[in-house]
Amino acid sequence: MELSEFLLQMVSGLQRGSIFVLIALGLTMIFGTLGVVNFAHGALYMVGAYLGYVIIQEAGHWAAFIGVPILLFVLGIALERGLIRYFYKRPVTDQILVTFGLALVIQELMRWIFGGTNLPYQLPTWAAVPMDIGIGFFPPWRLLIIGVTAAVVLALFLMFRYTRFGLVVRAGMRDPEMLKLLGVNVTQRFALVFGIGALLAGIAGVMGASTTGLVPEVGMDVLVPSFLVVVIGGMGSIPGAVLAGLLLGIAQSFTIMLYPPLTDVILYVVAAVVLLVRPRGLLGLKGVAE
Repeated sequence: MELSEFLLQMVSGLQRGSIFVLIALGLTMIFGTLGVVNFAHGALYMVGAYLGYVIIQEAGHWAAFIGVPILLFVLGIALERGLIRYFYKRPVTDQILVTFGLALVIQELMRWIFGGTNLPYQLPTWAAVPMDIGIGFFPPWRLLIIGVTAAVVLALFLMFRYTRFGLVVRAGMRDPEMLKLLGVNVTQRFALVFGIGALLAGIAGVMGASTTGLVPEVGMDVLVPSFLVVVIGGMGSIPGAVLAGLLLGIAQSFTIMLYPPLTDVILYVVAAVVLLVRPRGLLGLKGVAE
């Protein structure tokens, strides 16, 4: 394998991993803070993708970039206040059943509205034609996905590190009971956490629909790899989700080139190896999910 081909596969892997990261960040925030196993998170990605499809046709890409995350944030808060908050203290099996059922309802609703065929996701003219990046030709849109993911990760880092809200969320991921003993009302912040998680799924949907496809089943298709990212990175660990997402994206990219039939299997192989060596995941937090 030539160096340029190797580097091109690395870039392709970063792009694939970026989608995993955007979805998994919301999942790990919601689980780490709220303790909810949210099987409807892939459906939020799907809703973001379909909303992006509609808004792009009606108002253009910039309107979709701005509008979809805002709409998903509002939807996330509505879901948390209207449904999810009643399951915080319920068994994990109840959480899985209700969120999985919600995902199926949303999936069939999108099928009823848009049909079951793969819709063409329109890209800007400048982003659709591959350009020479020095090591080969690569679509600008996929480079934009990497850049947006890096910006989102940086924004989350600054929020968690330098704001009171971020401090409470990080503390809640480690020990929510201690926060309650200190008089911090964590439940007032739960809706915002769920809303931010949905917002991240919306960003992933509007950016990634052109690469993952736009069909009602896409939410389920991205959900399993995203959960693997959360588990491999460590339940409740945001840096772990970033590291694991990029790792799985790169592993999948090289597998596609070397032996395509193992493209999906490689995700589970990596998960098995990591969890055998580190049962809590790469950067798992002590006490989370134990």
